[in-house]
Amino acid sequence: MKQPTLIRIIVAVVLLTSVAWSDAAPEFNLEKDKNGVKVYTRKIEGSALKEFKGVTTIKTSLMSLVALMDDTDAYPQWLHNVTVAKLVQKVNLKERVTYTVINAPWPVSDRDTVTYSKIVQDPKSKIVTIYLKGVPNQYPVQGGKVRVPALKGFWQFIPNKNGYVTVIYQVHSDPGGSIPDAIANSTVTDIPYHTLLKMHQIVKQEKYQNGKIPEVQELK
Repeated sequence: MKQPTLIRIIVAVVLLTSVAWSDAAPEFNLEKDKNGVKVYTRKIEGSALKEFKGVTTIKTSLMSLVALMDDTDAYPQWLHNVTVAKLVQKVNLKERVTYTVINAPWPVSDRDTVTYSKIVQDPKSKIVTIYLKGVPNQYPVQGGKVRVPALKGFWQFIPNKNGYVTVIYQVHSDPGGSIPDAIANSTVTDIPYHTLLKMHQIVKQEKYQNGKIPEVQELK
């Protein structure tokens, strides 16, 4: 095969892949911009529930944010509508499984989630990403709760040299059971908005500001 022909084939494959990815993942639309928090949503093909992305910037350290994420017992204090949180399994210093209960408005039943998370830090940019994946079968089914069957997303902490950190919270989930469209659409905006607002406040607590996470390196 002549080299120009091979190059044309490679270019064609790349273009087709780009189009396919574009169709599978439409652009996010800005839904809310208030109190320093922006919330975006987008429709996911085959899902009744939109994916959300919340973005804010906090004057704090990477260490404090990871220390906050490490404090599972405190989740109900700032994760919107979370009433119960417990550590199911600590695989190692960077991987864990957590269980949470999410309060749902009447007449919808409360949901519960079982989530595997993994922390990764880019050695050059120092960006911290916490990947989230639903693992519904790794904790016993609880009476009166509807188990969230699928969840995927991430937290990302992007450090800036001025002492601020940009926080991105992005999740798409299958809530399981039946949820009226009006309630479903409101939750995908409310969850990231109120969660990030509360994060601004709680991460200022001394125990997080003085938190020591040896695996996390600050941007210098």
